[in-house]
Amino acid sequence: MIGHEDLIEDFKKLANKERLSHAYLFFGEPQVGKFLFSQHLANFLENKLFELPISFLNETFFISPVDGTIGIDAVRSLKRFLYQKPVISKWRIAIIRDAENLTNEAQNAVLKILEEPPVQSLIIFIADNYDNLSSTILSRFQKIYFSRVSSGEIEKFLIKKYKINQDKAKKIIVESFGRPGRAIDLFENKNLGNIRKMAKEFLRIDNLRVRRRFIKEKFINKSSTYTHVGGKEDKFDDYIIDKFFEFLIIELCKDRIKNLNGLQEIFKRLTLIKQFNVNKKLQISALY
Repeated sequence: MIGHEDLIEDFKKLANKERLSHAYLFFGEPQVGKFLFSQHLANFLENKLFELPISFLNETFFISPVDGTIGIDAVRSLKRFLYQKPVISKWRIAIIRDAENLTNEAQNAVLKILEEPPVQSLIIFIADNYDNLSSTILSRFQKIYFSRVSSGEIEKFLIKKYKINQDKAKKIIVESFGRPGRAIDLFENKNLGNIRKMAKEFLRIDNLRVRRRFIKEKFINKSSTYTHVGGKEDKFDDYIIDKFFEFLIIELCKDRIKNLNGLQEIFKRLTLIKQFNVNKKLQISALY
């Protein structure tokens, strides 16, 4: 676990004193450690070790989106799990990853569980952005914000984990934006190097027609799936577009005054994607 030492100590104390709430919402930017923290916590409650479990957790139930949503059937399975008595731990834990993708029907079903939660239950929602969750559901959760991690903590981890020198670690940190998961991704994921090259190539093109053809070839006509660091599966085109936007920002920020218009255009597209869940391919095709 990289960073979040205060949260680690707080949750250990709450667990040891049996004062955990029934429901928590872990929220914050992507790749800052929310899901990793929940795995550590689940292992601590079952095995008294605040680290990644090395084997199956008997008292923990994980839910992730399927085809971009979490439906009513997943919540029904969750309910059956929570209403069984724990055997190894004092808690039965449900961890819902990307909880903002719960359908309205699924949210209503979760709300019924939250209104009368089993005594031994602990529900953890994990979300980058919880705007899609109903205010009624949000009122039932204790919200825990996960901030970015300091450069020093990420640097220390990279040097220890990968045996790299300080200069290389610092280059990775510059592009990690304080997100440990992104720093790991940058080191381990060779695909990111190709996406960085794509971003640089795109910015070198000064002809509108050529840029449109570039976007069409690289993004519009692509479709498959991609599994990245942490085991999360995305649509391949969505994943590439997300990273492509990030590398465009990195490159343009090297001269913010000169590239102000370009940065404003990118942030406009990202805002539309975030607030209205519009098609990412349409937004990237509208660049420039």
